[in-house]
Amino acid sequence: MNIKQLKYVCAIVDSGSFSSAAACEGVSVQAVSKAMAELEGKLGTPLFERMSVGVRPTPFGRAFAARARRVLDEWDSLERFARNSTLGAADVPFRMGFCCPSYSGVEKFCMLISTVTGRVLGRKVEVTLEACSEALDDLRSGKLDGIITVGPVSGDDVVCGALGTIGSCVLFAKGHPLEAKECVTLDDLADYPVLDPTNFEHFHDAVLSAYLAHGLLSEPHEVTTHDTSIEFFTKKNGYTFIVGGNVTGAAEGLVMRPLVPGDALAIPICLTTPKGASSVDFVEFRHALSRLTLFA
Repeated sequence: MNIKQLKYVCAIVDSGSFSSAAACEGVSVQAVSKAMAELEGKLGTPLFERMSVGVRPTPFGRAFAARARRVLDEWDSLERFARNSTLGAADVPFRMGFCCPSYSGVEKFCMLISTVTGRVLGRKVEVTLEACSEALDDLRSGKLDGIITVGPVSGDDVVCGALGTIGSCVLFAKGHPLEAKECVTLDDLADYPVLDPTNFEHFHDAVLSAYLAHGLLSEPHEVTTHDTSIEFFTKKNGYTFIVGGNVTGAAEGLVMRPLVPGDALAIPICLTTPKGASSVDFVEFRHALSRLTLFA
């Protein structure tokens, strides 16, 4: 029995097939199939029931996978301890910038990012809100060790990897004509202006532009200050898209509504670090986040 076999077992349970597990682990289907045959032979009992489409764990396989996850978590912790001790980084905070407009409730998101990334990296993580226009410069200057953005970042001197996707909702002021609806459609939103925040071009590209391409007909409206933001919501019946609203909730005076299935987009969340200067393992990072169900 070895660590790879345990990883394959958990991946198969999560994905429901050998082929999906192989894609997740970056190996061939034959490698996964061979590893499972060897493991089941060693155990003397099947872990999975083979069906016409995919597989499902046997009762023993489900119990085995639950214990395997605990072993893998401990193994990940040991690897992080060894890596950070070698790098001398265990006591040095990892400075993470989160490119997001400041609003009531966003500190919950920052706290969650700090907790999750701290578990993954095995060290303290300090998270600060950053404007997109400044975050990349701060990363290059060494003020930040990494930045999390809505959408990808490009540059010859940085490495950007997708962490997954996160759901999006609509945010507008109390008393808005759409407040009575339990969920809204893109057609419902067509008659109202949508906020286009300055200094957050990643949000513009990954969220607003994506919805416009998806059929949104609202007119984008640039908002530059807190006062103009209040006027935009209260006097113009404007609205904005919000990602991670299930974590942050709605700010005081605002209400949040989900979009109907089919209209709602899953928004990509990315982590960017300096090229050649990071100890972050993107594969490990994504696996840990998927186990914590922060992103899809």
